[in-house]
Amino acid sequence: MNSKNFQDLVRSSRSYRRFAEDEPLSYGDLAALVNAARFAPSGNNMQTLRFHIAVEPAERSAVFSRLHWAAQLRDWNGPAAGERPTGYIAVCAPKALAANPIRLIDTGIAAQTIALAAASRGLGCCMLRSFDPDLNDVMGVSAVDYVTELVLALGERGERVALATSETEHGLAYWRDDEGIHHVPKLALEDLLV
Repeated sequence: MNSKNFQDLVRSSRSYRRFAEDEPLSYGDLAALVNAARFAPSGNNMQTLRFHIAVEPAERSAVFSRLHWAAQLRDWNGPAAGERPTGYIAVCAPKALAANPIRLIDTGIAAQTIALAAASRGLGCCMLRSFDPDLNDVMGVSAVDYVTELVLALGERGERVALATSETEHGLAYWRDDEGIHHVPKLALEDLLV
């Protein structure tokens, strides 16, 4: 892969919040994404993270009902029926280490690796940190002394996401236009360098 292909992959690895629900993912599809994260760096090479995969309709419904979507889209309660994710990967840490800064960094690295692997397959991914506290019980991870750090909602992309300049009336807030295109403003490179 050359650097342009990599940049294109990163640009396509956006937060997708609407999916093609009629095109389900299998357990194997999501396990392949977790397998990519297995090779990601881990602080002290401790490899303490674990992953919970949810693809069965009943569990997907239970997970979906506990997630909170898109804080900046205040009038939107998340994907409608037919637009919901067809799989979830929960990134979990041992309860005793959940607040450890290195484990939190590990979570971010693993989640981004999964998101890039999903994008390489043409899938959409949305990382969610806002969820109801009982999600750990619903997925059974609390029974093994783990807690959910992030939930990755995945599926075939069901919306168009466009990168935008941050020099509009929206500033850095993401927004949707009248055609339903989800715009994600990004700062210019020169604004990032110090």
